[in-house]
Amino acid sequence: MTAHVKVLLQAMFKEIAGEREITQELNADFTLKSVLDYLAYKYGKDFKEIVNSKTGLIDTNTLVMLNGQSVRKTDVPLKDGDVIMISVPIGGG
Repeated sequence: MTAHVKVLLQAMFKEIAGEREITQELNADFTLKSVLDYLAYKYGKDFKEIVNSKTGLIDTNTLVMLNGQSVRKTDVPLKDGDVIMISVPIGGG
């Protein structure tokens, strides 16, 4: 069975991809890392830096939310209808 997740892109990620929203088709055992790896392969540039190559976690310079919850781990299994948002953290002072 095929599932679909929605990927919402903001900030520089939207500029690089040239679109604000992507629907990604998934196989049964896809994880968040699978989607992030695909985006890095397809778009390159800053998408390659979302996952820290040393830790395997979402880099602190990127904000990734899954269904409204901030995530750092990439081994999270995805299911049909999930929404992933990728942006940059906003700081204040």
